[in-house]
Amino acid sequence: MSNIVTLIRHDYRQATRNVVSAVVLVGVILIPSFFAWFNVLSSWKPFDNVDNLKVAVASADEGFESSLFPMRMNVGEQVVSQLRANSDIDWQFVSEDDAIEGTKSEEYYAAIVLPKDFSQKMMTFLSPRATPVEIDLYVNEKKNALNSLITGEAASDVSTQINTSFTQTLDEVGLALVSSLATHLEDSDAQETITSLESAVGRISVQMDSGADTAEVFAGLLSSGEALLSSAGSLASSSSDALRDTAGAIGQGAGAVGSAEDVLRQASERLSTVFAMNAESYETLRAEINRIFGNAATAPSGAGLSQASGMVDQQVAAYTQLRGQLRDQAATSGLDPVTRDAVNLLADQVDGVIARQEALKQRLDAAASPAVQGTVDRGATRDAILQDVDAAQAAILGARDQYTNSLRPKLESLAADLASVQDNFAGIGQDLRAAEQSLADGSGSLSAGLADGETAVRLLASDLRGSAETFAELETALGDAASTGDLSEVQKIIGSNPGAFAAELASPVSLETIPVFKVDNFGSQMAPLYTVLGLWVGALLLAVLIRTEIDRDALPSLARPLKPWQEYLGHYAIFGGLAFLQSTILFVGLIGFVGVRPAHPFLLILAGWVMSFVFSLITYTLVLTFGEAGKAIGVLLLVVQISAGGGAYPLSVLPQWFQSISPFVPVSHATTAVRAAIGGIYEADYWKALGWLLLFTVPFLFIGLVLRLAVRKFNDDLNSSLEGTKLMSV
Repeated sequence: MSNIVTLIRHDYRQATRNVVSAVVLVGVILIPSFFAWFNVLSSWKPFDNVDNLKVAVASADEGFESSLFPMRMNVGEQVVSQLRANSDIDWQFVSEDDAIEGTKSEEYYAAIVLPKDFSQKMMTFLSPRATPVEIDLYVNEKKNALNSLITGEAASDVSTQINTSFTQTLDEVGLALVSSLATHLEDSDAQETITSLESAVGRISVQMDSGADTAEVFAGLLSSGEALLSSAGSLASSSSDALRDTAGAIGQGAGAVGSAEDVLRQASERLSTVFAMNAESYETLRAEINRIFGNAATAPSGAGLSQASGMVDQQVAAYTQLRGQLRDQAATSGLDPVTRDAVNLLADQVDGVIARQEALKQRLDAAASPAVQGTVDRGATRDAILQDVDAAQAAILGARDQYTNSLRPKLESLAADLASVQDNFAGIGQDLRAAEQSLADGSGSLSAGLADGETAVRLLASDLRGSAETFAELETALGDAASTGDLSEVQKIIGSNPGAFAAELASPVSLETIPVFKVDNFGSQMAPLYTVLGLWVGALLLAVLIRTEIDRDALPSLARPLKPWQEYLGHYAIFGGLAFLQSTILFVGLIGFVGVRPAHPFLLILAGWVMSFVFSLITYTLVLTFGEAGKAIGVLLLVVQISAGGGAYPLSVLPQWFQSISPFVPVSHATTAVRAAIGGIYEADYWKALGWLLLFTVPFLFIGLVLRLAVRKFNDDLNSSLEGTKLMSV
């Protein structure tokens, strides 16, 4: 240990032996500080001075005049006018040729040229084949590395400003129109117009809703008519003659349906035919009764009478269903009074038909009873039954007349109204044509025609109901628009200055930057790179200027022989001590002179001490072990670590091989430690970085204490070869 102390004293005594050596050492100590300080100061706030960059602006815009808006507009001139008021860049307004030539001659850093069709494309941006407007940016990338980045950012700002201004202009015009409209609507004449329009729309809604109710009533009649048609066919099938008569009636009804021109009139004729067929079926029943009671030799057939009674019962059930549907439809809200009265009268007639049919059924049941078969008065019974048949038939004819004279004209009037609605509403007309086609396709069969008619009319009623709801919503909207409160609210939102509100709409989103680890400026952000590189350069200069080999002849007498490890550690003290001074002056001056404000000042200085120790040990060991080759290795490591250390650019944007070697170079961890001390520590990243940095001393201690002895002969031969050139110093 005493040998190491003696060696340290000897080195420091020799370093300060004369003024020249002291001056040289002071210079070596200060060089890292000057390197770091001046580089940090040069990048302190560079983007605050971009207003000194000369960027040419030229507008070749020829303007545009549309047929819709007969006023010539030149958006390019508006852009130039706005840029004249912009002081972020030193804008130079020149011609297109001068702008391009000035960029080539490096008079301007860049040039922005607005094309000839700039206004035309800006004013036709909503056309189907419109394309984005392109602004030409000429950049002289030869002039400076960051030139294209800064001027490109400026051009992007110009593009954004154009978009914002254009959007603001459109919004201002539109909002001014809305504001003027709101003001106009508050006039008494405008209010009366809106009120009148609201009343007319309301009447249309009520009429269409009433039409839908009437259509639903008619659909119910068609449904009941289909059931009556089925029961009439069953009654007629009790005798062959009646079946043929009914088939003929069906054929006549089919012919009548086929000759109809209109969907609703077809359905109306079919319902009339059903009433007629039911009345004619009683002619068949009358003939059957005469046949049953006409044979004096035989007793009346109980089976035949029971069958006739069953058929009458089916008609009772069908007419009961029809009566119920008529009553339900008459009770529907919104149905006009005239149609409601007609439906009620028809229901009353159907009620009389049911009563007559029930009386006839009771008479037939009594005649068919076995208990009275032998004692019945054939003539009196037949006359009574025929009297009930006449009454039922008369009731059916009365219902038919009531339908034909009262309700049917209303339905035909509805058909005329629906034809008018068809001309005005394309959607309703399309459904009506579909229903008409459906009914026409089914005209070959009366039963199918009734079913198709019911479906079509129900679809019609649904469409009418939907249209009525739409007009009701329109009525409500007009009522709201006519109220003073709503219009004043519109004006309140827009304000008296539509331009100010348009500016807010053009830029509704603002960006607020919230720094997680706040660093004052760009220079402070670059400080980790320049300080770390400065200390590496300082350590390398020490290893180059100070001899790493010991002159044993110049050493004072020692108590014991000097061992290799004592020589290695003792002589390193002069390198480590001077490196310690380098880092101390550098980081103290960085805080006090340059003005960097670290989050942890002492930890920043501590990181400098650790870096100076590790860097000086690495360079000292390389030069001591490998001689001139060690100096070259030290320079090579400097070159590699400038990029691989991640001090200037994020590692993610560097080539992959830089990213791969970054964890294995000491500058990477030194940079991380300095950043943590300046910006703030996160999850002990500062201490982790220092720990990884100190681990680099292990392999180099092995090289200096063990491997150096093995390569000494190789190093001596290399030095001899270099010295033999009489050109290179060793």
